[in-house]
Amino acid sequence: MKLNFLGGAYEIGASCILVKIDSKNILLDCGIRQSALKDPLPNFRTIQEYGGVDAIIISHAHMDHIGSLPIISKEYPQARIYMNNMTKDLVRVLLYDSIKVMNNREAEMPLYAETQVEDMLNRVFTINYEVEFPIFDNIKLTFYNAGHIAGAACVYIQSSEGALFYSGDFSIFPQKSIEGAKIPRLRPDVAIFESTYGDKLHANRELEEQRLINLAAECINNKGKMLIPAFALGRSQEILLILKRAINKKQLSKVNIYVDGMVRNINSVYKLNPLFLKNTLGKKVLKGIEPFYDNNVKKINKKEERDTILQSDESCIIVSSSGMLTGGPSTYYAEKIAPMENGYIVITGYQDEESPGRKLLNLYDEDERVLSIGEKSIPVKCKVEKVGLSAHGDKGEIKALINLLSPKNLLLVHGDGDVIDSLGTEISMELNSNVFVPRCGEDFHIVIKKPRKQWKKSLPHTLNKKEEFNENNLETLWNFIREYYGEKLFTIEELLYIWSGNSKIKVSCIENMQKLIVPSIYFQSDNKRLFLFKVANKEDVEEALKPKELKPNELNGLIENYFSQYNYKKASLIYEHKKIILNFDFPKTVDSSIYNNIELFQKESHWNVEINTVLNNNAAEALIRNLLKEADIKKISFMLSDGKVIVNLNSPYELKNEQDIFRETTGYKLKILQDEVKNDAINNDNNSTFTTNSNFVMEQNEALKSIDENFENEDFKPYKKGIKNNSLGKYIELSFITPNIGRKYAEKIEKLSHATGWNIGISKSANMNEIINIASSLCTKKGIVLKKNPSFNSALLTVTLKLQNTKNINLESLKEEFETKTGCNIIFL
Repeated sequence: MKLNFLGGAYEIGASCILVKIDSKNILLDCGIRQSALKDPLPNFRTIQEYGGVDAIIISHAHMDHIGSLPIISKEYPQARIYMNNMTKDLVRVLLYDSIKVMNNREAEMPLYAETQVEDMLNRVFTINYEVEFPIFDNIKLTFYNAGHIAGAACVYIQSSEGALFYSGDFSIFPQKSIEGAKIPRLRPDVAIFESTYGDKLHANRELEEQRLINLAAECINNKGKMLIPAFALGRSQEILLILKRAINKKQLSKVNIYVDGMVRNINSVYKLNPLFLKNTLGKKVLKGIEPFYDNNVKKINKKEERDTILQSDESCIIVSSSGMLTGGPSTYYAEKIAPMENGYIVITGYQDEESPGRKLLNLYDEDERVLSIGEKSIPVKCKVEKVGLSAHGDKGEIKALINLLSPKNLLLVHGDGDVIDSLGTEISMELNSNVFVPRCGEDFHIVIKKPRKQWKKSLPHTLNKKEEFNENNLETLWNFIREYYGEKLFTIEELLYIWSGNSKIKVSCIENMQKLIVPSIYFQSDNKRLFLFKVANKEDVEEALKPKELKPNELNGLIENYFSQYNYKKASLIYEHKKIILNFDFPKTVDSSIYNNIELFQKESHWNVEINTVLNNNAAEALIRNLLKEADIKKISFMLSDGKVIVNLNSPYELKNEQDIFRETTGYKLKILQDEVKNDAINNDNNSTFTTNSNFVMEQNEALKSIDENFENEDFKPYKKGIKNNSLGKYIELSFITPNIGRKYAEKIEKLSHATGWNIGISKSANMNEIINIASSLCTKKGIVLKKNPSFNSALLTVTLKLQNTKNINLESLKEEFETKTGCNIIFL
């Protein structure tokens, strides 16, 4: 076995290792150096000297492991490229973004073009975790979950010359978005390990996450703005989940969190690959729940929005790429926030020695702090902090995995030279292994006289079915596996092999089985590895097949999962009718995506969900007084049936965008009356008037008598008639129990207007006492006991009833009868 280190040895960047094994040249990773002071590419000439490349294996999608992949793929188009589905989707996003960045830099020649990336992606063959796949006759490849970022894989190659383990970048500690590395007791003859933090022990992860939350809280209290420049892939998703969870658990006040740069595209890829995520997060995605964005976490879609955010008086947090402030929108935000005395810049990841991010951290003890970004020098008055959220294993984790595998030959890469030397010395004293510390350009010829015997998973029992697996076969496969394998864990590929007995499996068949297995009641995923499945036990399946009644805590948990992102005020549960009413301050402006979540929730829970459409008048008034805090407010009137709120002012006031903000926040118009309100304006706001052009005008009493005669045989009569004035002169106003009832007689009233020569209007006021009496009377008639007296909302014409009991009572008939008699709606609580 020959190993040649083309890049990433005794350094961080341009990871690229050429392995010659069983007469095949296999390239492990193909990255770039992102420092402007170094040659970006690995030593590709060695590949030519060795006769080219037969296969390329990619551990994960960070640029220091994939950045030069299109170049070598173009040179050796016959070489198949192996990675998993998540990594392929991420590689596509990162390499296209890399082209855009290179094209935008002056005096820089792009390393490759879009067509090269597309051609390279067409050569990719995807393999899922823990699937042993023959890439050549005598060489098998297996990927294992490496933690670090979504899709990251430790690489295991088995051949007649021995077994090779390549850690790539890994982390054993679980994060918010992904689980930690899960590596079985493999038996490698040679192991190549990353050593990024080989001389350090990380701080307690939970303490560091809490420190981030505390800094965010401090920023909010100081009405400041915080920039978190973060790696678009991995780190940004962690930060968003940490902050989002803190807000939902009320550990952090609600604040706008803006997402900018390539982070947005990476978030989309995460949603497309839920089986590569942490169990809790992946299952949310599978249920159709948005994992990252909500009312607090928002995408920046246009460049113009950046200035709006920075100029606003509101506190906010911005999560943006790049993580080292070397490019992307984070450099723009840093320029603006660095000079702010109530600004915050929080660094959360590795900083290259020459990066602006490292220079910013080095300013901590200097008297005059100036940050250089490009050719700009920016005074730094903001608070600069570092929070340890590393996605690399520390010294303890590296040594733990090495001890687990106990390789006879160990090579340490991907770390600063002094770190690797220190770790290598320590391990060589503790472990009975040949420890090597390679430099870039060095090669090693390792002769393995007696390769270690490898463990092999055996699947002796198969169904040997010729038909394609479908939904009707789930129970058959479940019964077979229960009988012959018990509760062992299997990949989708292994389940398909047990079904068909055929090891040559089409990609389309794998995708089809995955769609059927994931939501099935007959199978369940492993608690920490969503891509592994076992049969559900018989009792659970039988229980799942029964109509399910949720317990209160289960129901509340589901409500929280599906709707917490919409910030509802209260969820009212009506058990007798299996109905949930979600209450909001401003129901008209609830994000429309809630209806998709309602549909998904109803399917899972078999409970109906309604949104209470009543505006919270107190919240609306508080908003108005905040928007018009400099104005002299005389009166606030809620005309909600007309979709507006009227504010009377005692003195003139110069309006800006208060009305737009109110409408955007509440869904209602805000009408500002700054002069004395005239009678005709009031009348026009409160009446629906039918006018006539007739020259004949009946005597007043005769007209009123005629109205009584015409309503004599009607179910509903005006309970009051009066003479009023408006801009058109005198008119007759008819008051019904509600204006809705009055409008039922619009045609009759219009005819009466022409017959009498009078303009006739319907009052918009309602007879509250009569409406409440009717509601109470109907409840008594149907044997309903109320917890408290009915409450009437005149703006929405609704009556709210808090019920003591509803057993064996037809609430729909009560609702229908009440609406017929009053024109009002009933809300049951």
